[in-house]
Amino acid sequence: MITLNQNSQTPIYDQIKLGLKGLVKKGLLKPGDAAPSIRKMALDLKVNPNTVARAYRELTAEGFFESLRGQENIISPRAGSLAEHAARRVSESLETALKGAMESGFSWAEVEKMIAALKRKLL
Repeated sequence: MITLNQNSQTPIYDQIKLGLKGLVKKGLLKPGDAAPSIRKMALDLKVNPNTVARAYRELTAEGFFESLRGQENIISPRAGSLAEHAARRVSESLETALKGAMESGFSWAEVEKMIAALKRKLL
């Protein structure tokens, strides 16, 4: 379901959030679906339940989850559009950065090397 990188500079709770958002974006979790329980997610990922709870609280605050006290977390009807909006923002930012690199005289090969180095750093 979700893969975590213990060596990443990205906090585990953020990796959980990103993983769940990715599952929504890919259509593997759909609006109205129940998210895995905090306990199950923590066991599956071998992390502290408080870490999962933090991710779930933040996803609820962002509108990705709907949650009622004592009930399961449900993927909100807005989750798909929130994921698509985030993907558009990332695409636009990348396009701006790539145009800037090209205008600054970087070759595609140099840009690809930068991207590879950033990927290694982030993962």
